Amino acid sequence: MSASFVEVGIRQAWPFLGFCDNREAPSKEARLYLDASWSINGERGPRSGVIEDWLVAADDLNGLTVSKATAETDGSLRLDFAGGATLSISAEVSSASPGEPWWMSPGRP
Repeated sequence: MSASFVEVGIRQAWPFLGFCDNREAPSKEARLYLDASWSINGERGPRSGVIEDWLVAADDLNGLTVSKATAETDGSLRLDFAGGATLSISAEVSSASPGEPWWMSPGRP
């Protein structure tokens, strides 16, 4: 995987990261949505609620390139970024969750 993180935000109730893959023309963009607890560099973020916490913490990843993505058998996800930063997403969704702990949008130009 070689995609750079280019966007952080909240869509409805879900925090997300936007990625851009420039290896081919035209470039493709996709979003990773979170509906579970998360941690960045080992520091846990809230499961939900405090939008500012997500926006501030995830902004530290801005412009970094994903060097490795690991989907674990339990459903958790770990993204390793060039330079050593990590994002981990738990497999345990909140009780109000409609579905998966995380998902990717389809890539689009």
